Amino acid sequence: MIFLLGLFVLTIFIGIKYRKKDDVDNYLAKDCTSSICGLFAVFIFFKHFHSYPDLSLYNTFDLIAYNFTAYLGQLVVVPFLFFSGYGIYEQIKGRGDNYVKSLPKNRVLKIYLMFLLAWLAFFIVSFIFQSDYSVKHYISSVFGITSIGNSNWYVVVILAMYLSTYLSFRLVPDKKMALVINILIGLLVFFILRNKPDLDSCWWNTIIAYYAGLVYSYHKEKIVALYKKHNWTRILLLLLSISITVIGGVLNIFYPSDFYFAMMVVGFSLIFPSLLALFKISNKFLLILGKYTFWIYILQRLPMMIFSYIPAIKNIVYLYFAICMILTAILAFSFDKLFSQIWKKIVKK
Repeated sequence: MIFLLGLFVLTIFIGIKYRKKDDVDNYLAKDCTSSICGLFAVFIFFKHFHSYPDLSLYNTFDLIAYNFTAYLGQLVVVPFLFFSGYGIYEQIKGRGDNYVKSLPKNRVLKIYLMFLLAWLAFFIVSFIFQSDYSVKHYISSVFGITSIGNSNWYVVVILAMYLSTYLSFRLVPDKKMALVINILIGLLVFFILRNKPDLDSCWWNTIIAYYAGLVYSYHKEKIVALYKKHNWTRILLLLLSISITVIGGVLNIFYPSDFYFAMMVVGFSLIFPSLLALFKISNKFLLILGKYTFWIYILQRLPMMIFSYIPAIKNIVYLYFAICMILTAILAFSFDKLFSQIWKKIVKK
């Protein structure tokens, strides 16, 4: 499996070009940020898949792939949160209050309906395979409170972030003050989730990446000016980002704390805009993955769950992996087309 992961990593370098310092104005264009998210959607696929087969079936090389994704851990969702925050504030800068007013519909409602469509598929699968979920569990899973195999926590967290942004910028007209209030609301959400004993750490430990994206967008013009002034600043900021990530990660290993983990998350977030300032991505494969990132992320467990009940397939790891990969691609494409039609009807009404 390490060969598949290695082959995928090698494809990342196809179409990558060095970006001159005078060409950094659009270094965080949607195609570039979506490509990074598409890349990490695949890393998440590997990470989720490794939780299904019996690891005793893995050879030495397979275990390397397993350890790589296990080491990334919760950091795999950081680019999604960071670029979500960045994209939101870029839109606010460009479209102002009109965009803020549209957040409940075009972000919150839309994402929730996408989640609900995926939930329906998970419900059908769990019902067919007679999962032992209670009626209460199913009902609460509709709102993302509990899970039936889907990535409920991520959807709940990102919707909470969108709502915090909406409230902040609707209550306060001054963008700088609204941003401060938004961050304070984020801290409040963090502490609420952090102190819920029944929640896993994934619910709260990467929230700061979203707000890092907001702040990065707020200072983007200054950063671009810095990049254009000196060629070495891009390399320096990349090295600084990597250093913060490594130092935060090492400190968190020896002295586990929310602060050191947050330090690692922020550092990891900043690696990607720093890389995009140095290199331009023109990889069509990554662009396609980026287009379907949400569906790949939210639906990938479906085939993994289904074929985990069929030992004849599950025990042949590479066959199991190939089937899950192909079906995830088909599901992502199909659900995207289906939801597009549903959303068009909602928008018309």
